[in-house]
Amino acid sequence: MTDSTEKNLPAKAEGGSWYRNRTIKVNREKLSHRYSGYHRKRKTDNKPQNAKGTFRRFVGLIGKFKWQMIIVAIATVIISLLNVWGPDMIGDVIDAITDQIKQKLQTNTNDFSEIKQIIFKMMAIYMGSAVLTFVQQYTMAGVSQKLVCSLRERINRKLSRLPLKFFDTNTKGDILSRITNDIDNVSSSLQSNMVTIITNVVQLVCVFAIMLYKNWLMTAIVVVFVPLSTLISYRISRVSKKLFRVLWDRTGELNGHIEEMYTGHSIVKLFGYEKQSIAEFDEIKGDLMKTASRANFISGTINPILTFINNIVYVLLCFVGGYLVLYNKISLGDIAVFFTYSRMFSGPINNISQIINNVQSALASAERVFNVFDEQEEPKDSTDKLITEPRGIVEFENVCFRYVEEKPLIENMNLKVNSGELIAIVGPTGSGKTTFVNLLMRFYDVNSGSIKVDGVDIREIPRNNLRSIFGMVLQDTWLFRGTFRENITYGKMDATDEEVISAAKSANVHDFIMSYPDGYDTMLDEGGGNISQGQQQLITIARAILADPAVLILDEATSSVDTRTEMHIQEAMKTLMKGRTSFVIAHRLSTIRNADKILVMRRGSIVEQGTHEELMEANGFYAMLYNSQYIGGIPPEEAE
Repeated sequence: MTDSTEKNLPAKAEGGSWYRNRTIKVNREKLSHRYSGYHRKRKTDNKPQNAKGTFRRFVGLIGKFKWQMIIVAIATVIISLLNVWGPDMIGDVIDAITDQIKQKLQTNTNDFSEIKQIIFKMMAIYMGSAVLTFVQQYTMAGVSQKLVCSLRERINRKLSRLPLKFFDTNTKGDILSRITNDIDNVSSSLQSNMVTIITNVVQLVCVFAIMLYKNWLMTAIVVVFVPLSTLISYRISRVSKKLFRVLWDRTGELNGHIEEMYTGHSIVKLFGYEKQSIAEFDEIKGDLMKTASRANFISGTINPILTFINNIVYVLLCFVGGYLVLYNKISLGDIAVFFTYSRMFSGPINNISQIINNVQSALASAERVFNVFDEQEEPKDSTDKLITEPRGIVEFENVCFRYVEEKPLIENMNLKVNSGELIAIVGPTGSGKTTFVNLLMRFYDVNSGSIKVDGVDIREIPRNNLRSIFGMVLQDTWLFRGTFRENITYGKMDATDEEVISAAKSANVHDFIMSYPDGYDTMLDEGGGNISQGQQQLITIARAILADPAVLILDEATSSVDTRTEMHIQEAMKTLMKGRTSFVIAHRLSTIRNADKILVMRRGSIVEQGTHEELMEANGFYAMLYNSQYIGGIPPEEAE
C-alpha cells in the first residue's frame, strides 16, 4: 500500500482485521482485473491490424506449394459439382419411378432399366466424390503440416537470433502461444476454411444456376428468404457476441480469484479468510452463470428461427410446386430436388459470417507470427577476432546504456579489472547490477563507449566465443529433465566421468548424488522438481565448475542453501576462483568482505569502490548499506 492509503486507515482497526481484509480484497480485485483484461484481449482482439499485408504474405507462404494447391482447387471444384449433381439425379429417380408407376397402370409391365442406369450413375458420382475428397484432404493435410513445420522451424531459428530485449518485453506464455497456438490456428484455417470457401462459392453458383434452369418462380421463393435469414443471423450474432465478451470477462475474473486463493491458500487460512473467499467465489460464479445463460440462450435462438424460416420456404415450395405439378409445369422429382437445393443454397450464405470470423482469426494469428519474423535481430557477429586463451582482463570505458531512451541508467562507467581479481558488485535494487552483467555478456549492446575483454572490444568478438569465456551461476536455477550427469555436463558436453565427479566434489554435491541407487544416472524431473532448491543450486554450481571458464559471474549463488552448505560452497568457490576473474553480485554483504575490490552501484553509476576496510573507513554509502543489514534497514530516500 502507498503512504497515502495507509494514512486513511481507521484509527482502531481491531486487531488489524480491517486492514487485512481490505488488503486481500484490493489484491484480489487487481488480480481479477488483470486476468479479465487478459481474457478480454484474447477473445476480442481477434482481427489483424494489417489484413491486406498479412494476407499477401500468407499467400506468399502458400505459393511454395502451388502445385499441391492447384490439385486441391481442382479437386474441390469437381467435388462441389458432383455434390450438386447428386440431388438432381435423385429427382431423375423420382421421375423415373413415377413414369414406371404410370406404365404399370397402363400396360401392367415393369421396366427398371432406366432406374438402374440412374442409380449406377449416382453410385459413380458419389464414389468419385469420395475418392476426390480423399485426394483433397490428403494433399491439404500435407500442405498444412509442411507449412506448420516450416513456420515453426523458421520461428525457432528467428528466436535464436533475437536479442534479450525481445524476451524481456514479451512474456514466455505469449512467445509459446505464437509457436504453438497461432501456428496451429493458421494450419487448421488453411486446411478447413480455404476448402470451405471454394466449396461454398462453387456450390452457391451451381445450385442457383440449376434451380433457375428448372423453375424461376420456385427459385425466387428460395432467394427471397435468404436475405431475411442472413439479417436475422447477423443481428442475433451481434448481440450474442457482446454477451460472450462479458462471459469471458467473468470467466477471467473467476480464474483470477481461483488462482489467487489457491496459490495463496496458506495465507487465506492464516488470516481466516475462507468464508469471504467462498462468498466472493459464489458472487462471481452467480454472475458468470447468469451471463452464460443469456449468451447461450440468445445464440441458441439462431437455429430455431432459421429452421422456422426454412420450414416456411418448404411450405411455399410445396404449395407452389403442387400447383405447378397439377398443370404439368414441373415434375414431382424437381420439387424434391428443390427441397435439397434450397438447403444447399441457404447454407453457404448463412456460413459466410462464421467463415469471415475464422479467416480473420487465422490472419490475426499469422500476423502475430509475422511480427516475430519482423523483429530486429542481433547485429551480425564479427569474425575478425577470436580469444583462444582468455586471461580475464575486463575494461569498461565511458560506457553509457539505457533500456528506454528517455530514462538513463548507466552513464560514463569506467572500470578496469585485472586477471584473477575478485570483484564484488553491491547496491540497492534497481541500481544496475544485473544490467552490468547483461552488458558484460553482450545480452545488450552499449549505447556508447566500449567494453573490452583482454583488450578486445566485445562487439568484435563472436558471441559464442565471448560467452564461452564466462561462466554464470544465478539465483534462479535451471535444470532440465535428464540425469544428474546430463545436467552437469551441459557446461561441457564432452566431459569425462572423472571430470564430472571432480566438479561435483568441488561443489560438495558428489555424496548427495551417490546417495541415490542410480548415482549420476538418476533421472531429474523437469526443473529439478524432485530435489530441493539448495540441491538444484549445487548442481548448477557443479556445471559452472566443469565448464572451467576464465571469468565467473556469481549472482548470490549461495542464497538458496542452508548455512552449513553455504560454508562448503564458499570453500569450493575460493578454490574455483583462484586464477580467475570473478564478479560476485552480493546481497548479503558479509559474504564479500574478502573481495579484491567492491563496486558500489547506485542509480547506474559506480559511486564507490575499494576493499571492505577502505569503504567502511570512508563511512559512505557502502557503510550505510552494510550497517543496515545489522541495524535496521536503509532509508527509502537513500536507496533511490
